Amino acid sequence: MEMAMAYACLVSLLNTMDQIQTHPLLSTCFDNYQFQSLREIVDFLVDFVENYSEEAEDLMGPIGDAAHEAEDMIEIEAADRIRGESTTKSVKMFLRRLEKMIQGINSIKVKVIKYKEEIGSIISMPPPSSSSSSSSPATKKTSMLGFDGYVTQLLDELIGHDSRRILPIVGMGGIGKTTLAKNVYENSLAVYHFDVRAWVTVSQEYNATHMLSQALSFLGGSMNKADDELGEALHKTLSCRRYLIVLDDVWSVVAWEKIQNFFPENGNGSRIVVTTRQQEVVDYFGSSSLAVGFLDYQNSWDLFCEVAFAEENCPLQLEGIAEKVVRRCNGLPLAIRVIGGLLGKAPRTREYWEDIAKDKSLVMEYSDEGNKPSSILYMSYKHLPVWLKSCFLYLGLFPEDHKVYMSLLTKLWVAEGFIKPTKNRSLEQIAESYMKELVDRNLLLVGELTINKKILYCSLHDLVRELCIKTAEKENFYWVQRDIGGRRRSIFDERWESFYTGQSFTLSEKPSPLVPFKCRLLRVLVDDKNSLDNPFQQVNLRYITQGNYRTRPAIPSSISLCWSLQTLIVHPGSTVVLPSEIWDMPQLRHIEISKMKISDPPLGDVCVLHNLQTLKTVEKLVFTEDVCARVANIRELDIIYYSSDQRVELGWSFHLHNVGRLSKLESLSMCCMGEQCVGHPLENLRLPNSLRELMLDDCYVAWSGMEMIASLPRLQILRLLGKVAGLEWKFVKEEFRCLKHLFIYNCDLVSWNADRSNFPVLETLLLSNLQMLDEIPLDIGEIPTLEQIAIFDCSESTRLSAIKIQEEQESLGNQALQVLIDSFDSPNFHFF
Repeated sequence: MEMAMAYACLVSLLNTMDQIQTHPLLSTCFDNYQFQSLREIVDFLVDFVENYSEEAEDLMGPIGDAAHEAEDMIEIEAADRIRGESTTKSVKMFLRRLEKMIQGINSIKVKVIKYKEEIGSIISMPPPSSSSSSSSPATKKTSMLGFDGYVTQLLDELIGHDSRRILPIVGMGGIGKTTLAKNVYENSLAVYHFDVRAWVTVSQEYNATHMLSQALSFLGGSMNKADDELGEALHKTLSCRRYLIVLDDVWSVVAWEKIQNFFPENGNGSRIVVTTRQQEVVDYFGSSSLAVGFLDYQNSWDLFCEVAFAEENCPLQLEGIAEKVVRRCNGLPLAIRVIGGLLGKAPRTREYWEDIAKDKSLVMEYSDEGNKPSSILYMSYKHLPVWLKSCFLYLGLFPEDHKVYMSLLTKLWVAEGFIKPTKNRSLEQIAESYMKELVDRNLLLVGELTINKKILYCSLHDLVRELCIKTAEKENFYWVQRDIGGRRRSIFDERWESFYTGQSFTLSEKPSPLVPFKCRLLRVLVDDKNSLDNPFQQVNLRYITQGNYRTRPAIPSSISLCWSLQTLIVHPGSTVVLPSEIWDMPQLRHIEISKMKISDPPLGDVCVLHNLQTLKTVEKLVFTEDVCARVANIRELDIIYYSSDQRVELGWSFHLHNVGRLSKLESLSMCCMGEQCVGHPLENLRLPNSLRELMLDDCYVAWSGMEMIASLPRLQILRLLGKVAGLEWKFVKEEFRCLKHLFIYNCDLVSWNADRSNFPVLETLLLSNLQMLDEIPLDIGEIPTLEQIAIFDCSESTRLSAIKIQEEQESLGNQALQVLIDSFDSPNFHFF
């Protein structure tokens, strides 16, 4: 067991203890003194592992095993007590076993203290890898296939502008950053233009003396000096000269901060090129960066043939196999070079090449000189903070080319116990920051952004996924399941028919060889086919996804036995009825069901669901003061109301004035269904100032009554769908101060009287099915932030007004405004 597993076990144990201590029943069933003693030890060990060094490797196994065993013991006891299966004798036995376990963990703490005393108070990071690149670029000429555009762009940046400029090149390991920088560094134009040039390899274990010495070695200076003397010598050498410096493989801005003062601003067009995998390094410099992407297929093929066959063509009998090999490299230049080098030396027989094509691990593991993709990608993993490692390895459980949605991934990370709690931030917010950091480190690729520029989903490069799986197997974090059996942390079936990850289990159409009901510590269950009669027998479940509930519309009261349940998701089906016991489950964080009814809260003491953030989609929710107090921290809420045979004043019947009490609410969707929902059914609705996103669907809100919505100080997204009372939207004093995205769909709006002052920061305007609208106010085009107007199935006069706005803006030099007429190419169309 290595660091990632040890840390994950420790943090998971802390989370489990926190959940027990906040549970209304279990909090009184465990010995507080024991828990306090255990927590103090675990906190100490977490701090130690966060400052881990390679020399402490032998301690990682005992630490992780002990935390793992302690958590198992506690969760099993919690399950027994929830089920009422514990006895006085079994409780005493548990307390004795736990005390013995605490003593064992404390003995590990003693060893850690002794270790820290032996090495000193400062624990160093791992030393530089022996396979790290040399201090200067390799002399071998490297092909620049697919890089012509980058070379031209970078050369253009090198010339002109008298001020000193820093030019970052960013991309994942193996993408070709160093290759690009080297090509430009050696380009005849750069050689001619700059008086002096120097190449400095920084690497993750930077050293100021070494960096300064490298620079001076290219400039002919003496290197046998102290840091300050080296810096002064470098500064003196560069003064009054136009210089080009390449800082290759920068992992931290601290490396630059140690030497930045020795690069003078001569006002003569000097340049510093920085290659990095870290987005934070790019952000630090604050200058435009050059992001290197993957090669397209044609350039990948040309590069492969150049490496594998030199001046020859690919033999016809091998072309089909070679194409498969190249496609598996997914445009990563380093992977293409490695597999091309392997096959270039291999027998050119179909049988041999087919064997290579079937073995993806060879792409990752084969090496002649240590410059393999796995070694470089592993360096990215090795450099991750310990709290990111388990989250990163977990990504290997998703299928190849899978869209990894942020909302799903963050819930899973939280359920698995990977996220260490911090003050003033929810576990989901911390998890989102982890995902963003993996994106910034180029280990995750952003697939699509939401309308408000947040990550919707990411993808994982195949080679990075292989790194996750192989590293996880090496560290006993999980491994690919081919036969039944294995350790608890994770078993993963590569056919994606089932997986059991960190106490997780997924079912699909084919029956799994694993029986989930024998997994007492099961945490994550995904049953899309609704094949389990009662999944709530697994009382340690934290995350449940079920298929449609057409045949079983009521969730049993036994769900309350799932004492640590955080997320409940039910896919489309008929309305699901949740029992009143749901109100007594304090660990709940997300309930997402296509349509649900929630039974009234039980009378008596109020159990506040402090962790509940998501509740959608609820039918006929009555916002009594009791309900609002129980869901005080809700962030996302979707509700549906129906009319009865007689006209219903929804605002009064469902106490909608109390919605304004929900001070943490950020996203609200309300739908009123039925022909009887007329007039002003939401006239009593009050909204909290925290709201950022609002959708009103057939709610008969009046155009003349938009003052309350316009006054919301944080509202960024507004969707008005269906029935809106009135034919004219006339602004008087209303100003949507923060509104960035406005969507209006299928209403009877005829006249819209507004100007730029009413929407000062609007970015997107989408209008659909507005057959009666005369025109879009011409002054809307004058909004400086406006990026797009999209019109779908609207009146001809509305279309013409949109075109007129675009033409007027173009005549004023505004080429950025995009106007789409009945075009479904708009990336924002699906937000209707």
